[in-house]
Amino acid sequence: MKSENIDFKPIVINRVGTDIVYIPRIEALVTRFGERFLQRVYTATERENCGCNKINRMVINKLAGRWAAKEAVVKALGTGWQGIGYTDVEICRHKSGVPFVVLHNKALVIVAKQGIDNHWQNCQLSLSHDGDYATATAIFVAPGTFCIPC
Repeated sequence: MKSENIDFKPIVINRVGTDIVYIPRIEALVTRFGERFLQRVYTATERENCGCNKINRMVINKLAGRWAAKEAVVKALGTGWQGIGYTDVEICRHKSGVPFVVLHNKALVIVAKQGIDNHWQNCQLSLSHDGDYATATAIFVAPGTFCIPC
């Protein structure tokens, strides 16, 4: 594909958030509080996608990555968790594996007030794991600017 055939628009970044999570911390919370913790922090879809029916190291890693992504998103919103429930920020994956965010309730109201339409299309997420750490970055871009398609 030739670059002259692609109509690139400049990316206008509204906000950026990043977070790092110590994976054993999430493991300790799951061990101590079990289903109560999982239901309070993760949506049913997130729990299903992580494989929470059988807890093992891979599941804990996935949960930690989603926790980091949720934290990154609320930092990018500029509000932190003030008035936002943990399940108001849902981390999903396209069939291709690319992560995306779905906002609910108060989080959805906040992005609407900030003028961010189609929030899942305008929030780019990156998750990574290494050893005992999971990290995530969320970047909200202005509506109508170029986003990498999924």
